[in-house]
Amino acid sequence: MALTDTQMKPTFIGMLNYLADTLEVDPVYDWILEETRARGVPEMNVTPEQGRILHLLARLVNAQKILEVGTLSGYSGVWLARALAEGGRMITCEMNPRHATLARDSFERAGVADRVELHVGPALETLAELDLDGDLDMVLIDADKPNNWAYFEFAEKHTRSGGLIVVDNIFLNGRVVAAESDYMRDLDAFNRHVFDRYGDAALTIPFYKKEEDNLDGMLIVRMP
Repeated sequence: MALTDTQMKPTFIGMLNYLADTLEVDPVYDWILEETRARGVPEMNVTPEQGRILHLLARLVNAQKILEVGTLSGYSGVWLARALAEGGRMITCEMNPRHATLARDSFERAGVADRVELHVGPALETLAELDLDGDLDMVLIDADKPNNWAYFEFAEKHTRSGGLIVVDNIFLNGRVVAAESDYMRDLDAFNRHVFDRYGDAALTIPFYKKEEDNLDGMLIVRMP
């Protein structure tokens, strides 16, 4: 018997919670989350499940060079930096100096500071001035959503064939689907643009953020 929409959401959330509860992570990730809360940094980090997937994706493409747009507390950055191939480096951009300070502490505590290049300031300005010295293997976009178009365009130009572009927060707890404001309609248009352009090379992975009671998802694109 098919489940109704009312039955489906709690069942789906229950499955995601089950996966989250069975995932063991390094205590350094708990430290980052605790420090995020203690220092008053917005609690908008990726989930541990997302972190594990980001790590796996970076390993699958044997990433030597990763770009992260939106560092926040360094949580996702640690997952990515730990996946770098030997001699690899990660470039990460953060607008807020206070967030960047926590991110530096996170990278130090996780033992990856030597492979991370952290830039503080508006990401579009940082990207315009970057000397990439070759193509990127993977890009994570997790920053101010109205600029997703510009960030994605930059990633398209600089990510190698077979590399990956990942965009976080594509559903915003269903608000993007409902599209009841210009802001949400723009995000919906961005999502549809990517799927129309890349077809079978693009997919979404849904996630449930228990602390926020928030269903969201990541968009992953493999570059042709």
